[in-house]
Amino acid sequence: MATRQMLTIKGIDYAERGVHPIPMGARLGNLVVSSIITGTDPDTRELPPDIEGQAEVIFRNIKSLMEDAGGTVDDIARVSFFVQSKQLHRPPIDVEWEKMFPEGSARPARIFLEVSPQGAPLVQCEVIGLIGGGV
Repeated sequence: MATRQMLTIKGIDYAERGVHPIPMGARLGNLVVSSIITGTDPDTRELPPDIEGQAEVIFRNIKSLMEDAGGTVDDIARVSFFVQSKQLHRPPIDVEWEKMFPEGSARPARIFLEVSPQGAPLVQCEVIGLIGGGV
């Protein structure tokens, strides 16, 4: 049986800060699944005030989580985004998406879900990845 590895994003890890008794994600064998990731800046522990800033930081946080799991963003299979407004928030997220995944034929699956505001984050996401699962 595979051993579960708790994943962190240094500076904003839930358990590290005593916010929630959960990790930022978990790796079980080759499977990586995140908890909710926000655009909180790990250096300042602050959330940028606008969607452009939050989008830029959330992608850095995704990268950090995948690296903590021993992989890269190329190991991501799907990203689910939770936004307050698809119309307003999708375009800035698309800019960062295309920076992280420039190869249009090799991007992960993605879904946008519009949700009621849950605090200050304008965007949150969860990631599913498979490390070393090549084709």
